[in-house]
Amino acid sequence: MARTGTEEISLQQLRALAAVAESGSFTRAAESLQLTQPAISHLIRRLEEELGQPLVVRGRRLQMTQAGQMMVDTAVRALRLVDESVNACRSQAQLREGRVVLAVGHLTAGALMPPLLGGFAQRYPKLATTLLDSTAEQMISRVISQEADLGFGSDIGASHSELATEPLFTERMALFVRSDHPLAQRSSIEARQLEALPFVHVNPDANIWRSVSRQLAGVANVVPQVVHHVSMLSTAFGLIQAGAGVALLPRYVEVLMPDDLRALTVTRPVLEYPVMALRLAKHPLSPAAMAFLDFARQHLKPPRAPKA
Repeated sequence: MARTGTEEISLQQLRALAAVAESGSFTRAAESLQLTQPAISHLIRRLEEELGQPLVVRGRRLQMTQAGQMMVDTAVRALRLVDESVNACRSQAQLREGRVVLAVGHLTAGALMPPLLGGFAQRYPKLATTLLDSTAEQMISRVISQEADLGFGSDIGASHSELATEPLFTERMALFVRSDHPLAQRSSIEARQLEALPFVHVNPDANIWRSVSRQLAGVANVVPQVVHHVSMLSTAFGLIQAGAGVALLPRYVEVLMPDDLRALTVTRPVLEYPVMALRLAKHPLSPAAMAFLDFARQHLKPPRAPKA
C-alpha cells in the first residue's frame, strides 16, 4: 500500500495546532494541553516540515497561514470525531452505555427472562436490553446473522460449528394436563404411561424434542402421538385448557401455568430440559453483552425448586 504522507502526522500535532489557533499563543496552548511551550513549538515545527510549508505566522500577533487555517479546520473536525469515538468506546467498556440484543426461546423468554432482565436493569441501569422472542431456528439464525448478541434456550445440537453453546442449568420435564384429567391427581407419572396420550407439541423443530423422543422410544418404548404443533406456550396452555391434549414441558414454566392445569413429574426415564447460552464462537462480545452473559451465569435459574 502506497504511503500518503499522513502516516507521519500525529494526533498530538493536530491538537497542538488547534490549541495554538484557538488560544492565539504558544504559551496558552501549552498550558491547555499540559505541555511545555518548547514542546508545542516542536510539534508545530515538525508538522510544518511534514507539510512542506509554514502554518503559523509568528510575531507579536500570532496568525494562521492559509494552509494553517485549512489544517486547523480539518484538525478540529477530525479531533472531535476521534474524541467522540474514544469516549463512546470507554463508556461502553465501563458499562456506562451500551445495548445487548437477546434472541430467546419462547419457553425461556416467558418464564425465566423477566426476573433476569429486572435484576440486570438494577445492576446496570445505563445498559439497554432488547429481547426477541424466538423459535429454536430463529434463535440460531439471529445469532449467526448478528441480529442478536446472545441466544438463550434449549440445546441446539452439534450441527452449527460457528456457534458456541454454554450450559447454564438443567430442568426436569413434566406432563402438563387439565385439572380434571384422569392423571391430574398424581404428582408423577412413568414415561410408559404417556403412550396414546394426545400431545400438544411446542416448538417442534427444537433439537431437545428429538432427544426426548429418542429417550421415550429407547427406554419406555413410547412414541408420542402429536395432535397439535404450536410455537407459543400460551397457545399450548389454551389447548390443554380446552381438553385438546397434554404437553411435555420444562418444569419451570409452571410459574406461568393457569390455575386449572396441573404438572406431573415424568419418571423412568427422567426427562431433562437443558437451558443454554448461545453466541458466535469466533466473534467477541460487546462489553454490554459480556456483562449480560456473566449476569446470566450467576442468576439464570428455575424460579422454583424442582419437585421430586
